[in-house]
Amino acid sequence: DSNLKQMSKHPTTADHRTFHIHLNGKVQGVGFRPFVYRLANEHRLTGWVNNGLDGVHIRVNGSPAGVQQFYRILLRDYPSIASVTHSEMREVAQQQFSDFRVSESDGNGIANLLILPDLDMCDDCRAELNDPHNRRNKYAFITCTNCGPRYSIITKLPYDRPNTTMAPFAMCPDCQTEYDHPADRRFYSQTNSCNTCGIRLELISHKNRILATNETAIRQAAAKIRKGNIVAMRGLGGFLLLANALNPKTVQQLRKRKHRPAKPFALMVPDLSAARKYASISPAEAAELTSREKPIVILESRSDATPAIAESVAPGHDTLGIMLPHTPLHELLMQELQQPVIATSANISGSPILATDAEILDLLGDVCDFVLTHNRDIVMPQDDSVVRFSPLSGTRIVMRRSRSFAPIYHHGMLKIPENRAVLAMGARQKSTISICHQGNIFISQYLGDLGSYETEQLYLSTIDHLTSLLKFSPQSIVVDSHPNYESTNAGKARANSANLPVTELQHHRAHFWALLAENELLDTKSDILGFIWDGTGYGDDSAIWGSESFIFSENRTKRTAHLDYFPLLAGDKAALEPRISAFSLLNDHPEKAALLQQKFSAQEWQIYHRLLKNEHAHPTSSMGRLFDAVACLLGLADKVSFEGEAAMLLERLAWRFVRENGVPENAVPYPFGYSQLTGIISHQPAISAIVDDIRNGKNPAEIAFCFHFSLIKLIEKIAVSHGLKHLGFSGGVFQNALLVDLSKLILGDYQLFFHRHLSPNDENISFGQLVFATKGQTRESEISPEKHIVEKMGK
Repeated sequence: DSNLKQMSKHPTTADHRTFHIHLNGKVQGVGFRPFVYRLANEHRLTGWVNNGLDGVHIRVNGSPAGVQQFYRILLRDYPSIASVTHSEMREVAQQQFSDFRVSESDGNGIANLLILPDLDMCDDCRAELNDPHNRRNKYAFITCTNCGPRYSIITKLPYDRPNTTMAPFAMCPDCQTEYDHPADRRFYSQTNSCNTCGIRLELISHKNRILATNETAIRQAAAKIRKGNIVAMRGLGGFLLLANALNPKTVQQLRKRKHRPAKPFALMVPDLSAARKYASISPAEAAELTSREKPIVILESRSDATPAIAESVAPGHDTLGIMLPHTPLHELLMQELQQPVIATSANISGSPILATDAEILDLLGDVCDFVLTHNRDIVMPQDDSVVRFSPLSGTRIVMRRSRSFAPIYHHGMLKIPENRAVLAMGARQKSTISICHQGNIFISQYLGDLGSYETEQLYLSTIDHLTSLLKFSPQSIVVDSHPNYESTNAGKARANSANLPVTELQHHRAHFWALLAENELLDTKSDILGFIWDGTGYGDDSAIWGSESFIFSENRTKRTAHLDYFPLLAGDKAALEPRISAFSLLNDHPEKAALLQQKFSAQEWQIYHRLLKNEHAHPTSSMGRLFDAVACLLGLADKVSFEGEAAMLLERLAWRFVRENGVPENAVPYPFGYSQLTGIISHQPAISAIVDDIRNGKNPAEIAFCFHFSLIKLIEKIAVSHGLKHLGFSGGVFQNALLVDLSKLILGDYQLFFHRHLSPNDENISFGQLVFATKGQTRESEISPEKHIVEKMGK
């Protein structure tokens, strides 16, 4: 202490000058100011450091050589969880300082810094949490400058305690001493607290009665979960429903209450060792599980686990989504339980995760039996992030980008002009919004599907929150070209009220722009052939697209291939009834009645035929609906509870064949045709061949594999016809790990580009819109030569 005090005051000399250093990036909430303070004193410099809306500012007085050395070390040794995206040092008018200090934050000016995502508990805090001699032993909200909540609790910038939901908690004398002490790990730790001054934890019964508090509440909650009760617990980004994953009766009860009949539940286990009991885990998967982000990782389940996970946790799947504890509260609860538990978002399916006591208490008694909550508010709700790795190549696939990843995006060499301010509104399903502001890019957390009022309100409040944090005023707004998307209408309404220009971008082109930007291909001299495959997207010709190929050349995308249009009956209903897609694709096939009629009532059979005859179907080129149709023909699903379920079952069946047989060298693809002249991919020969295999009793797993294999050979056929070697892949279909692995195995002579940090699904649409608005041409649309087909089939 005495050494620090002596070092904090240094006499000025004649050769001392004053310099100002400005650092931008992930520099707030990461212990940057304490680091600067200690480094300045080590170099016997005087001055100050503070947080501003545009990053960290440092004013130092010292010799030019001494300050230069300080600056070099500053940029070399800053905290590991920080990142500096911009730095500058300039000499300013001479000033005299008696010491070096951390000064008050400056909330004036334009915000120009990165917003830190929530961080998991660090190893130092974990050690203190479990140390019986430490004053924070078993304290469920232990944090320091290296860990704890960030994005979920920020009310405004800069990142200081009064600007977070920690503001109501006044530090006790011991915590204040740590906060003020330069040598302490908690020096200027904005979330600092302890059992004396900190957050209160409560276990509440269905009669809204407090049963226990703090450590006792955790023990009792664990006991109730083991007994078979469903407990809602407030986490970092909202409430999770926790239930005993070993109890089939409890799991079924949770499915009934949550209205989630089949979609797999995520699990939380105490540690990596416990995860290995229930799943096969590669080194890459282990690294992801234990990373600072602590996402859910989709893993291959083990059949020899004892005790066994209830089959109803992931019915029909041979994978499990597993995550490790990421907060001290989760850690303490899992220490008590020492078993896997379901950890799923507290909501009714289709609505966003709940984040307030008022919301969760409305569900108490109907969805959950008890609530484990606390009195630190959540400003920005977030679901858990989800990642998977493809089994053969180990390719990392982001399934959902949310907690601990959002809202920052490290955009590498992608340079956005600092004077561009754009708001991108995203899509309807798996919605996100993106902002470029002062040269930085922000991509929101996954917000869900905008079909529900609650999700739309979360979507709008997220826009308001980010624009308020950054003091952001867009110069323009970019939307999806679909005229009825809620996101499109919301963007146009904002633009109209502020008299701003609106740019429309077609859905699949936005996917492609996102892929190009993420892989830093916008300035490439080579043409890129992109395959954008998903369920639906409004096309330039008013058809529903979904199997689009584009060539990126000279900063434009040109559509070059797609499945031959087929009728999409019943609109959005088709996404939840694979039998409808099969009905459409087998329109005039002689085996149609034999394969499908038993899947419909007599009245339905007549109605759907009448719809086809009267041409009341919207034309589509959807690859997602093609997957649905094949899954239905193989008997996997006639109806599903969530979009993509049938495709997941089809992929699982194909993997069964691969595990038993490998990838055959002599595999024969189903005959998809392709005409470079028209750009049309003919699917009917392939469908007919699949039907023949089914009627001939071929192994369904082999048919499922051959279907996937055929799609990769189709990609190769299109690439050869255009003479292109650079291939990119985006759209929800490329969450399919078998397609990813087969592409890497079969297309080894090509240069392949996949999403790395963003999900291939519609979460990346807003980013693609943003990139196009700042980097693309003013317009990206064309009327395809199939417009007459659309008009003939009926709009």
